[in-house]
Amino acid sequence: MVQTTQNVRAMTFTLSGFDHWTFQVVFYGGLLVLEAMQDDLRISAVLNPMDDTRSRAHQLISRPSCALISGGIR
Repeated sequence: MVQTTQNVRAMTFTLSGFDHWTFQVVFYGGLLVLEAMQDDLRISAVLNPMDDTRSRAHQLISRPSCALISGGIR
């Protein structure tokens, strides 16, 4: 699925072996970003043009460096 909002384009997909995760590749202007989403957790990493999406997804999930939790603190 491809979504477009103002200057942001996103393609959502799943990867086998990452059963509880949904991924999307997002174009933010000149940046290509891989986002991994699970429930209210969203983690992301900038992709380089020759990066293997599956390998980067594994790296992102095993060693996230930034996470946004939607829904606020309860």
